[in-house]
Amino acid sequence: MRDLVNKMLEFFRESKEELRKVTWPDRDEVTNFTLVVLVAVLIMSLFLWLVDAGIMEIIKIVM
Repeated sequence: MRDLVNKMLEFFRESKEELRKVTWPDRDEVTNFTLVVLVAVLIMSLFLWLVDAGIMEIIKIVM
């Protein structure tokens, strides 16, 4: 049991050290990346909606 606790403590210490090495994005970068993701999701949504509508029209014609 004591070995498990020591391993857990070591894990958390090492995790804390690794998090100090991380380069965190600033507010502008986060805003820009969020906008890029939102635009990409919008474009993909429109594309999939058009494909779905097209396939539905083909199914209507076939039936």
